[in-house]
Amino acid sequence: REIGCIVRSLGCFPNEAEVQELLAQIEVEEQEGLVHLKNFLPVMTKVLLDKRFRPIPEDVILHAFEALDENKCGYITKEDLVKHLTEK
Repeated sequence: REIGCIVRSLGCFPNEAEVQELLAQIEVEEQEGLVHLKNFLPVMTKVLLDKRFRPIPEDVILHAFEALDENKCGYITKEDLVKHLTEK
């Protein structure tokens, strides 16, 4: 259940479907939810070498936040962020 956090801590940012795909490759067949390091290392080495799951470029993130900054004040409030993430 922590594979997504581990992969993201390595600088890769897969979506949940991609995490499940990785998990299917590395999970111990006899024990669902269990991952051995010997299965994890080769898969993650390939992911890192292939530069899969790279983060979203900063300019794209900045553009998204600028779109949320309706008042064009250079920031968005916590309340506005929560509203956008939960209601829209």
